[in-house]
Amino acid sequence: MSQGDIWGLLLVYSYIGAVVLIASKSTYLKRTKMHRKFIHIMIGNIVFFWWVFDNAWAMALLAAAPFIFFCYLLSKEGSRTDEPKSKMEKELKGSILAEASINGHKLGLVFYAISWTLLAFVFFDNLMIASIGIVSMAYGDGMGGLIGKRYGTRKIHDGKTLEGTLSVFIFAMIACAVVFAFYSYLSINGIYGDHVVEAIWILPISAGIAAYVAIVELYTPGEYDNLVIPITTVLILAAAGI
Repeated sequence: MSQGDIWGLLLVYSYIGAVVLIASKSTYLKRTKMHRKFIHIMIGNIVFFWWVFDNAWAMALLAAAPFIFFCYLLSKEGSRTDEPKSKMEKELKGSILAEASINGHKLGLVFYAISWTLLAFVFFDNLMIASIGIVSMAYGDGMGGLIGKRYGTRKIHDGKTLEGTLSVFIFAMIACAVVFAFYSYLSINGIYGDHVVEAIWILPISAGIAAYVAIVELYTPGEYDNLVIPITTVLILAAAGI
């Protein structure tokens, strides 16, 4: 394991710990029931420092894959109706992540972790497009669901609203543009990678991705969009040679 991998692990676990701590301590997030979406959205920011890792296996197997099992365990414990038999079971059942799982889609966080793991391993040499897949889900789907539930009035499909779908498009486009600009900057300055999107193409490509994400989110059932959105988005970008 290299020094970059060690720094990467420290950054990932410290950041996730900070996000979960804020979500668990914030009375505003709990009162407004925004803690689940807060976690969903903010975890996406890992894309701005996962390039620190030097090896795909370190990012995928040590920083991402453990959360597949952990989130599954929390969703299973959180949905149990019987009384916990130990202090550990009680803490798991009452944790903020267990609550986030049962308040949303039961396996949503599990699929989220699976997406991270697959993209980190398969597309480690092009974290620009891997990051696009993640932020499209984190910010597009996250903000779309949040705004749609709070302000959506015009339903268009399966309970989803026009306001929510437009929010998916807008926030996915902004997030994609930021990621393209960020990773192009890293590449131009010799910090990471060799993939660059010219400034003139950033907004058009981001808008196209956002439109795709908005449509997929609208018609994909339940928690499966946490798999479908990031993986298919990245495959399309890879096929396009970006």
